[in-house]
Amino acid sequence: MIKLPSAIDKPSVSKIRMERFLRFIKVGAFLHVMSAASVIIMFVSSRIAFEFYHDGLVVQSVIWAAVATWALTVPFFSQLDALGRYQNYKQIKDAMYDMGYDHRLVRPFIHSKCQRDAVVTAGDDLGFKHEIKKFFKDQGYRWYHILPDAFVKNPLVLFHSLFWKKILFTKRYQLKNFYW
Repeated sequence: MIKLPSAIDKPSVSKIRMERFLRFIKVGAFLHVMSAASVIIMFVSSRIAFEFYHDGLVVQSVIWAAVATWALTVPFFSQLDALGRYQNYKQIKDAMYDMGYDHRLVRPFIHSKCQRDAVVTAGDDLGFKHEIKKFFKDQGYRWYHILPDAFVKNPLVLFHSLFWKKILFTKRYQLKNFYW
């Protein structure tokens, strides 16, 4: 069990902010890589579109401009998703601190890779990482299960507002037992 620091042991504000930022990066690592890759794709495809436009190939230029525009939207959605998974991380970390590891606490977060990553990070902070990874493996999830279960079952779920609200606009959670 982790010992909470006393008021005397309280870390500095800059230490708290840095640790929170590092947890945000760790929780959403996959999403941050996706954001970075899409920014690179956006720059490359806009450059290609520019070259096609100067060569007089308008159709190809429009196609590459559309790819650049699409790539510009990916970081926006990825970062909103990462922020939501960070809220999940804080929520499950507090719950596991209060009640210990229990697969019933972890089960609601099993349905997407990003949520599983958030739970594993929280478990790593509390010393439950191996139990959580074993639970995910026992449930049949592997590293290559990236797409959310809802999307795999019904790809048209992307057109439902509830799906996007649940993924992108997760309620803010305030930690009760930790600084980060």
